[in-house]
Amino acid sequence: MKRLFSLIAISFLLVTETAICPFIVYSGEGVESMGAQKKQTQGVDAGRSLKALFHLDWDQEERLSLALANIKNLFKEIPAQQCEISVVANGAAVKLFKKDNVSRHADTIEELHRLGVRFKMCRNALANNHIDKQDLIDVCEIVPAGILEIIDLQRMGFAYVKP
Repeated sequence: MKRLFSLIAISFLLVTETAICPFIVYSGEGVESMGAQKKQTQGVDAGRSLKALFHLDWDQEERLSLALANIKNLFKEIPAQQCEISVVANGAAVKLFKKDNVSRHADTIEELHRLGVRFKMCRNALANNHIDKQDLIDVCEIVPAGILEIIDLQRMGFAYVKP
């Protein structure tokens, strides 16, 4: 059904853009390649920025791994220079960014930080978990309240991603 709608949509686009014929039949092969061509030409405009917020709130390394992999995959599709990415950790997730916990992911986090990704830690969660700024890896920023940061970023147009 999804393929049928795709074929109808492609046919409609071709008809309205070229005004040649009302029906165009495609085999399963050209449809994917047409989509890839469309994707290449319609990517994020150079002047436009893709904004995404990755929210971590549990002390689960698998979620951190998934968030980092998601961001790396995003940068394969859209250049980092065209993205604004923030990772906001609140609740128990702030523990993931302690120097003694993050060793396995430290290189990836630092690499993503160099590409512009911001890692924001909730001050309230740090206090509740008895974590000081110096216990965190250097790339971490502290925000007054993680929940407020999430709300503010969404107001600024950031898409919310919960890995």
